[in-house]
Amino acid sequence: MRKLKTIIFFLFSFSIVYSQSVNIIPFLKKIEEGKIEEVKKEFTELKNQNPNNANVVFLDAVLTEDGNKAQKIYELVYTNFPQSQFADAALFRSFSYFYSLGLYKRAETLKNMLKEKYPKSAYLKKTGGSFPEVDEMILVDSSPYKQNSKLNSRFTIQAGAFGDFKNAERLKTKLVKSGYHAKIAPKIKGGKTLHIVIVGAFRTKPEAEKFLDVFKSKYDFSGRVVKVE
Repeated sequence: MRKLKTIIFFLFSFSIVYSQSVNIIPFLKKIEEGKIEEVKKEFTELKNQNPNNANVVFLDAVLTEDGNKAQKIYELVYTNFPQSQFADAALFRSFSYFYSLGLYKRAETLKNMLKEKYPKSAYLKKTGGSFPEVDEMILVDSSPYKQNSKLNSRFTIQAGAFGDFKNAERLKTKLVKSGYHAKIAPKIKGGKTLHIVIVGAFRTKPEAEKFLDVFKSKYDFSGRVVKVE
């Protein structure tokens, strides 16, 4: 009986190690290089072969462009796989998501959770600073960059404007990987099409400016507040 328990324990331990053994680093590097469509094609087979793998679930969240859906997948990672390789990254991205929405109390809860569960995480330095004394939902639906009559979101942040779509896609991917909503909006100017990368949606200009200040301090980022068209 003791031998049987030992074997069962060994198999259980092996299954945990194996569940985290899928190497997704090459996929993340491709995403960093702007090859997100290539990764999406390869991901289907990877997910079919490893549907419950912690690393694969994390990669699924990275590839999910809908911020609300992505956050729920990140939550699965740090809740169901707290010892996984990317658990702290998933928790940080959930923090970033709620912070970008203006849900500062929820963001602060996740920040404290990150401190408690992963005190050595490199992501902690990106959660510094104080939280504004407001707690309101800035983005609510799955298409947060569309005009919302209830919230009357009138402002957003223009992160960049590019003639080359690939450059715009590269910046958008970087922002999404950092846990923010980002979208590419085409704009005709002087007879040419510019690809505008925007992030966030805010009801008032001061709200947008406050977010822009925090964003600049965290990511050495230059951008400007613009009206939602």
